[in-house]
Amino acid sequence: MEKDTGTTYATARQRGLLEARRRRPRARDWVVCLFAGLLMALLFGHGLVPEVRGMALAIESFLPWVGVVIAALLIVALLSKAWFGALPAAAALVSWCVIFLPVVATGIAPASAAGASEEAASGWSVVTQNLRAGNPDADVAVAKLIKSGADVVVLQELSGPTLERISPLMDGTFAHRQVAGTVGVWSRFPLSQGRPLALGLGWSRALSMRLESPDGPVQLYAVHLPSVRPSDVTSRNSGLAKLSRMVEADPSPRILVVGDFNAANTDRAFSPLLAILDDARSGFGFTWPASLPATRPDHILFRGFTVSGASVISSPGTDHLATMAWLQPGPTRPTVSFQG
Repeated sequence: MEKDTGTTYATARQRGLLEARRRRPRARDWVVCLFAGLLMALLFGHGLVPEVRGMALAIESFLPWVGVVIAALLIVALLSKAWFGALPAAAALVSWCVIFLPVVATGIAPASAAGASEEAASGWSVVTQNLRAGNPDADVAVAKLIKSGADVVVLQELSGPTLERISPLMDGTFAHRQVAGTVGVWSRFPLSQGRPLALGLGWSRALSMRLESPDGPVQLYAVHLPSVRPSDVTSRNSGLAKLSRMVEADPSPRILVVGDFNAANTDRAFSPLLAILDDARSGFGFTWPASLPATRPDHILFRGFTVSGASVISSPGTDHLATMAWLQPGPTRPTVSFQG
């Protein structure tokens, strides 16, 4: 007969030590904490990232997508039972929501790109499109913009053959146009006082003009800022700075600055313009690359209007989506008059 050795039970002190050991953060918790901290640092301190090897450009262009990484990190923490790590990951997700949910919530309601109804988007409309130089379907692309019902069309990358190809269609639809270099504006409303702007390149990629809109005169800037490369953002930054100074000094009560800025809303070089103008958009309104939009370099910036609707439009042969907005009269800045 076997001897009964009895059952050994852990004492209260031993059970407490075991429970404390279970609650102690493990390596996986610290790893999750580290990544959550880095992601929060990017959200709030991306302006401190040095512009070396394109790091700042990449981070600021695609900053909203940090939310996807944070959500994935939180899911990993929960599935791996890294409870301590899940707390900072959740805090990082809340921080992202605080920063970016207002962008989604306060964005202008989307309206049909193929002719919005009177209720969906009233007022007159402006659309901007980078056609892509050498686009063999440029005429089809502008036909789609015309079908949208836009009153003002701003186009970039108008090479000679492209301009020749689209001119019959555009000039047959719009009574007025202004072209300088590779940027052009077609309008149903009168345009005057057009002049090229020097924003940092050897040829003209920007111009300003007076637009006689149904709401009164508007100073319109049509722009295509210099392109950026991971190793070079200097020309673009310089062009944005020059444009910001021009707009800030402009006393016009109503202003539109429209085109391809090669800068996202979260780009540090774009901040001076956003400090004096609003951006017409629906949600994030990503426009590039057209096949899978992940950032928004194309903008319709305004002052002296409210926006009743906004949308993006896919056009053939381009690597950008077009962006469109419907405008109504809004609060204006008093015109400054100078007396000699």
